[in-house]
Order: sequence, then structure tokens, then C-alpha cells
Amino acid sequence: MRTSPLLLSRALLLPLLLPLLLLAACQATVESPAGPSFYPFRNGMPRGSVEDAVQLVKDLGYDGVGSIEAERVAEYLEACDQADLEFFSTYVGGAVTAEGFSYDPKVSQAIALLAERDALVELFVQGTEDATDQHAIAFVREIAAQAKSSGLRVVLYPHTNFYIDTVDDALRVARAAACDNVGVAFNLCHFLNVEPGADLRATLEGAKPLLWSVSTCGADTDGTNWTTLIQPLDEGTFDQAALLEHLEEINFKGPIGLQCYGISVDQNENLERSMKAWKALNR
Repeated sequence: MRTSPLLLSRALLLPLLLPLLLLAACQATVESPAGPSFYPFRNGMPRGSVEDAVQLVKDLGYDGVGSIEAERVAEYLEACDQADLEFFSTYVGGAVTAEGFSYDPKVSQAIALLAERDALVELFVQGTEDATDQHAIAFVREIAAQAKSSGLRVVLYPHTNFYIDTVDDALRVARAAACDNVGVAFNLCHFLNVEPGADLRATLEGAKPLLWSVSTCGADTDGTNWTTLIQPLDEGTFDQAALLEHLEEINFKGPIGLQCYGISVDQNENLERSMKAWKALNR
């Protein structure tokens, strides 16, 4: 009995095609992570070596690490590169007075280290009672120029009791600075602390053109201290689903950070629980 040349050719090709077919089937069943990129702030990293902490973050499913102080940028860059994780942002700032502004030279060093990275410069602005927008704007423009030279964007970071402590403050200074690489950040804990009762949807809608970064955490809507305003993501009365819904409404495409300052539970526990809550929110 003679074998058909067509059947013979198919028989010979099958072993070659089978691995490709299996690979395609596997790829078809793997779902892309849902929701925006999600990362913990450096202040929530577990104790121990930076390498071990970054690896744990990766193992838990986070997309990277962010809000890293200027003096720690180099070590976290190296650890994130080794673990193939994103370095999302550095947290730096300065102070303005009636006479001018000042900042640590480490700010400039951090910006230089991040050259051509897809990272944000989270810029806080402190100030004395007699500080003026004139000097705040000059400060922002100076940092923005350095960031632009490194191919980076800057977000003005509202912080309780700082010169810029509301989203409206950040928007006012960002618009006056008129730099195309300067936007604003929204920080849930500071928003609830400084502007209790403010309209969340209206705040996000108003920031829409310049809103490039968001941070959240578990929080009580009527919280009055950091213990109640910064909790694991699965705790607190604040409606996290509503926040994500509002961000989707304004077509927000930036990363979302997990604020962990002074968290009352073990850092490993917080990261594990918060990731489980994040996945549940993004089903």
C-alpha cells in the first residue's frame, strides 16, 4: 500500500506545527491584567533588602514601585531593573518663601538618574505663610526644565499643610507655570484630610486635562488622622469602586499608587491584602 504524498507531508509537518499550536492556545487563555497599573509607594515596602522587597512586590502581582525618595532612586532603579518591574516615580520637593525657593541638590541628581525613563517626578511644594505663587511658579519651572532635559514629566503633589495642599492649588500653579511636561497628582488621603466633604467627581473632572497620577488607600470618608485616612485597601468606608468609576469616566490612563505611610498593620500583610482588594475591584 502506497502512502499519499499529501498525507506524508502532513505527517511530517505535524511535529513542527504542534508546539506552535500549543503556544497559541496558551496565549489565548492568558488574560491581561485588568485595570490601570498599580504599585505601592516606597513607604510601604517590607523591611529587609531592597532586592527582596522588590521581588515580593513582583510576586504579589504589582506592576512596580513608586514615590521613591531622591536618595534611594539609584538602588531602587537597579532592583527594579533586575526584577523587570517598573520604576513609576520619585518623590521630591522644595520650599518657597517670600524671598525665593530652595531644594536639595539630590533632587537634580535623581532627575538625571531617571533620564529617558518612563517615570514621573512627584513634586511637593512646601512654603512659609508669606510665600507667593511667583516663587512657587519659578521653582516648578526650574524643576520642569531639568525634567524635560531627562525626558521626564512632573506632577505637582498636593500634601496636607504644604504650600500646595489641594488639587486646585496644584492646578493653579501648574497652569501658571505653563510647562508642557507639568501636570498634577490626586492623593486620596490628603484630599479627604484637607477637603472633607468636597465633591470627588467634580475634583477629578476639573483636573482631567492635567491629571497624570493618582494614589489611593483604604480610608474612612470622615477620617481625621492618618490612622483612619491610610489603611489597607480592603478597609475603610471610602468607596474605592466609585473612585475607579470616576477615573474611567474621565478616561484617566495613568498609574495608581498605593499610599502606605504609617500603615498600622505589618507591611507584608498590607501589600497582600491590598493586592487582593485591587484584583476584586478590577474583576
